[in-house]
Amino acid sequence: ASRTGGDQAELDCRLAIVQWDAAAPGGDGRLEVGLVGREFVPVRELWVMIESSNAVEMTGIKKSFGGLHVLRGVDFAVKQGTVHALMGENGAGKSTLLKILQGILTPTEGSITVFGRQMNSFSAATSRAFGIGMIFQELSLIPSLTVAQNIFLAREPRKFGLLVDDRTAWDRSRVIMSELGMDVDPATPVQKLSTGQMQMVEIAKAISQDARILILDEPTSALPGVEVERLFSLLKRLSANGVAIVYVSHRMDEIFEIAEEVTILRDGRNVATAPLRHLEIQEVVEHMIGKRVGSFSWRPRSVDRTRSPALEVRSVSGPNKPIN
Repeated sequence: ASRTGGDQAELDCRLAIVQWDAAAPGGDGRLEVGLVGREFVPVRELWVMIESSNAVEMTGIKKSFGGLHVLRGVDFAVKQGTVHALMGENGAGKSTLLKILQGILTPTEGSITVFGRQMNSFSAATSRAFGIGMIFQELSLIPSLTVAQNIFLAREPRKFGLLVDDRTAWDRSRVIMSELGMDVDPATPVQKLSTGQMQMVEIAKAISQDARILILDEPTSALPGVEVERLFSLLKRLSANGVAIVYVSHRMDEIFEIAEEVTILRDGRNVATAPLRHLEIQEVVEHMIGKRVGSFSWRPRSVDRTRSPALEVRSVSGPNKPIN
């Protein structure tokens, strides 16, 4: 269950069972690792891998536009396999920070490390190469193309290096969506999908590009309740598979349901980073606005149904929208 040899000891860091043997000779106990016959790495390297569990580390990030200082030395880190919420009022710097991570903007100062690798240049292509994918609030799919065509847009599989191979694109899309638990025919035109399905196609597109860091900006703003549940189920599966997820939303109930940690920005500064289990909604709001507020309580909202309605709508439906 263990190998000895001081600094030269080797342990399997990819899959192992770890236990503490308090009865080991010497009286101090011994950490034992159950090996499973895979690749070994030196102990010193193992500690580095354990300590470098962050998928992203943004350190001292500053961004100015002329004399306007938008980010003022922000530190932001996201662990592998977690959902990390990024919160703040409008103008707090969230969008600017994420645009830097996505390669759209270049920081004025600061450094970014992704899975232990320094990011030295900033462009959308560089971020994709580092495994970063972003799902915008405004979806970027082309309605007239199929699901598979959207997933592999500008990266189409080709026959003989020339002809677009739709069959291979469909097969690969079907595998990706099956892994994500999505029941969508890759040959379906995107314009026939619901908003929630379109969003999942966007996620599938990012995963097809080997995204290991996924950024979602207000992903539920146009989703009905049942599709929010499907999205959360998908995000939980992705994080369980090691994907780091940055989740931006103003909806407190969603943040406390889906995220494990939160970073709160105010006036271009990181004012709080903490596990959500240690925070109450009131504390999050106080960090966002920078002052104490009164206690929150839920009150049922009463509506006077005896008055004539100002607007009445019945049996409304339309293409690509849920029927209510």
